This record gives sequence, C-alpha cells and structure tokens, in this order.
Amino acid sequence: MSPKNSYKLTVCPMTYVLDILGDKWTFLIIRDMLFKGCCRYQQFADSDEGVATNILASRLKKLVQHGLVTQCKDPNNGRQKLYHLTDKGLDLIPSILHLVKWSGNHDPETCLPETIQAYLESNFDQAVEYVRKEYAQMCQGNHQAAATVE
Repeated sequence: MSPKNSYKLTVCPMTYVLDILGDKWTFLIIRDMLFKGCCRYQQFADSDEGVATNILASRLKKLVQHGLVTQCKDPNNGRQKLYHLTDKGLDLIPSILHLVKWSGNHDPETCLPETIQAYLESNFDQAVEYVRKEYAQMCQGNHQAAATVE
C-alpha cells in the first residue's frame, strides 16, 4: 500500500503510526539501523531475531515508500542496496528512546543497563542528540569503508 492511496478507517494519529510501524519487525529494522549501524540487506537478515527474508524485504520497501528510509546502490556492489534513515526516520529517535525508557521501567527482564536508564531519565534531550550524532557517524563510516574497498 502506498502512502498516497492507503485506506484509513479513521484519521487518528495512532492509525498513521500503526500503519507504518505497527509490527515487530519494522521497529527492529529501525533499531538495527540506529544502534547497530546496519545499512545492508544482509546485515538485517543476520539479526539475532531471525526475520524471514520476505518480511524483511517487505518492511524495507514499506519504510522507503513512507519516506522513513532511503535506498541507494551500494558503491561496492551495484546489485546491492544501502538503506539509511531519512530526517523523517530520524524524527522517531525521541519516540524510540521513550519506549526504551518505558521498557526499562516496566520490564523486569530488560537488558537495559541502569546507567543508561538513569541517563534517559535525567538527560533525555541530550540522549536524543547523542543517538542522532552517533547514527550520522556510523553512516559516514559505512560510506568511507565502502569507498576504500573500491
């Protein structure tokens, strides 16, 4: 479904969010991009969660269609694609960090270290900027690594 012709039963903002992000795999793809520096299809496929390749391809396509992710040719291998978050995708960082913080407060089995939880509680805006900056550096590192292989 493209964003231009998707049918909505309501105009509720949550409906829009759920239409795009309302499944487990989409959030995990964005997580892997933000925190693990994944930008190649195989990196997502190799994730510990074991997403099926057809679901991965579908979710990446959906993220591109909705403008959260860009897709370009890998300079090392023109048959492969690189995926990067757009500004629209990066605007999800505060929401994602709020969900991480919420999980840290309510999931007794979470693997979120107490130091990160405390930092999110006391320095949330700085944490958002830190994640954004780190993501930009990872993307720049991916591009530099690709250029040195050529």
